[in-house]
Amino acid sequence: MEKAIIRKEYSAKRNALSPAEQSRLNDLLLIQFQRLELPFAQTIFNYVPMEHRAEPNTYLFSHYLSFIIPGLTLAYPVTDIKNSSMEAYAVHEDTEFQLRQFGLIEPISTQLVDPREIDIIIVPLLAADTSGYRVGYGKGIYDRYISRCREDVFKIGFSFFPPLEQISDININDIPLNVLVSPEKIYYF
Repeated sequence: MEKAIIRKEYSAKRNALSPAEQSRLNDLLLIQFQRLELPFAQTIFNYVPMEHRAEPNTYLFSHYLSFIIPGLTLAYPVTDIKNSSMEAYAVHEDTEFQLRQFGLIEPISTQLVDPREIDIIIVPLLAADTSGYRVGYGKGIYDRYISRCREDVFKIGFSFFPPLEQISDININDIPLNVLVSPEKIYYF
């Protein structure tokens, strides 16, 4: 299936979930995530989930990681939509966030994190396939950013749905995940 079709279908599938069903699926994602053997990590790059897109609640995962990894640095993106780029910024308990273009919620005035310092990146997606390739929102911003990270950066995606068999229009700039966490199972690639 092609990315444009997947985007449309999976956006509709996620938006059709009731709040109670989303909450249940988020709980199941967290249970699966807690079973995951993660590499050593000092810096995690996460994103703020957008409610209007019915994204998995990534706060659950970063809070869990903060609990089990003392001294963890959490970073969040600040996106430059015009240039299709982003940077990671460290956040703390007192960091303020702002609503930006396209409903993105991003940190204000924090410390820039070098992409090579990131150990784990939680990557947004609408769907992924059985090879670890994902369908995002169509700008390639995360793939470009990941290409600036260390080769061994651990890439995790979360989906309310199991992977598709194949995304038919993968290109050379697409970077696969290491792991997809679904409510029922962890998929390793």
